[in-house]
Amino acid sequence: MIGGVAVMLHGGGQNTSDIDILSADLWLTHEKLEAAGCLWDATRREHSIDGVPVHMVNEDALGGPPKRISTIKGVKVIGLADLIRGKLSLGLSDIRRSRDVTHVIHLIERIPLGKDFAAKLPKELRAPFKMLVEQVRGPRRTVVPTLRIWGLA
Repeated sequence: MIGGVAVMLHGGGQNTSDIDILSADLWLTHEKLEAAGCLWDATRREHSIDGVPVHMVNEDALGGPPKRISTIKGVKVIGLADLIRGKLSLGLSDIRRSRDVTHVIHLIERIPLGKDFAAKLPKELRAPFKMLVEQVRGPRRTVVPTLRIWGLA
């Protein structure tokens, strides 16, 4: 599992309306989902089970394969560093994916995570992660404009 379900299982507490599954072989995963009763909706390009969308995500969308898989409450999820790497990579590269940055903020708040966690992330994500920690942990005398986090300011 990746996405919002993984955020919840790691302690982020964010509700989600879909299920995201990491897949090294999208076709094989598609076949297994159909065999398990998940229906394919070609117009929406997603599976669903009992009305809940199920999305397959390949490793490229996360910035590479996960380094660690954890089992939380009997569910296999990507490790916390991989989850944050993927969420920041997506959220910082496309403003329409700002919910991914929000997921990271929830993890920073609820686990809690500090700046030292940045060492587990790729170098290019360390500074944005530390900026988010500063904003969440506060207090700061000056506010970092949100656009600067996305590299737009």
